Amino acid sequence: MTTGFVDTSWSKAGTSKSFQFGDGTNSRVFDYINGQPMLNNLNLQLIKNGPIGGKVELSFGQDADIIASWPTANFNSFDVTAAYVSGTMGPLTLQVGKYATLAGAEVLESPSDLNFSRSILFGYAIPFTHTGARLTWAATSALSVIAGINNGWDNTKGNGSGAHTGEGGLAYTNKNLSLSTQGYSGTEQTAYGYHNSIIDVNGIPNNWSGVLGHRSVIDAVGSYKFGPVITGILNYDDGRMTNVTTVNGAGTPNGFGVATWNGLAGYISAALTGKLTLTGRYEQFNDPQGFRTTYAQRWNEGTLTFAYAPSSSLLFRAEVRADHSSVMPWLDGNNLPINHMSSLGLEAIAKF
Repeated sequence: MTTGFVDTSWSKAGTSKSFQFGDGTNSRVFDYINGQPMLNNLNLQLIKNGPIGGKVELSFGQDADIIASWPTANFNSFDVTAAYVSGTMGPLTLQVGKYATLAGAEVLESPSDLNFSRSILFGYAIPFTHTGARLTWAATSALSVIAGINNGWDNTKGNGSGAHTGEGGLAYTNKNLSLSTQGYSGTEQTAYGYHNSIIDVNGIPNNWSGVLGHRSVIDAVGSYKFGPVITGILNYDDGRMTNVTTVNGAGTPNGFGVATWNGLAGYISAALTGKLTLTGRYEQFNDPQGFRTTYAQRWNEGTLTFAYAPSSSLLFRAEVRADHSSVMPWLDGNNLPINHMSSLGLEAIAKF
């Protein structure tokens, strides 16, 4: 089976001059270009189901530069997003290759998400993909148990140490309720990696050649259908990483040690008609050492998305969003620090 989609968009920042923080880091996951049309993703998927199957998924466009795995990431607007073979025998299914993470309430394929912009949790709390082996046991018709061993977070070849990241998960689904919890734990290279570091007077390594730390995250997602119209979703994440540089609220390095992060996101989606859906999202993300976002901050956002699907192959979205931080990571039009950002987003998706 061959399928795919084309995702295009236009986004405009309001109170801030762009979607970047003051240090140049993107504060949006994918919709990071201000006031210009974007080809987010030309997505192609080849899927084979059955006892022996697999999937190859290719992404072209700006999204590909964000989700590309190390060390293949070269910012040429192309990514092999998935490439795995699978085998099923009775209740057991084994996948070997590259596949999407178990974590998160949102997914890489935008037509399956409820909002246009991705959540803070999707961009900063969890990985996108893994390369390794994953075994799923369908214990009952409603309950699945998942275990795997991977090269890490968004890593195709590993970190060079030979150490791996383990994954485990439980997923339960009945008519109206879906619950899942998953965890990842293993050795990862730090975002600002060091090796044989020399510590300066502030306790910060100043040799930028790479070091490894231990990274873990626990993710939980629950969704419930309140009848045929209303659906509610909750997503919680809690993560930890050792051997990292920590920063303060101004983004200035202030130490070397352990970083933690956590967040909670809630969604309410209403199918107003067969073609029109209204979705609200609110979330808060805590990054007290600034490891994930480059600022030590509490960051929250509220989003309202109108989606119109005139046919099964077309989807249009209009969205308003407001972000707020406990510090001042954005810049206004006069390059002065501010603690809030408003934005408007428009999106058009064609599925085939």
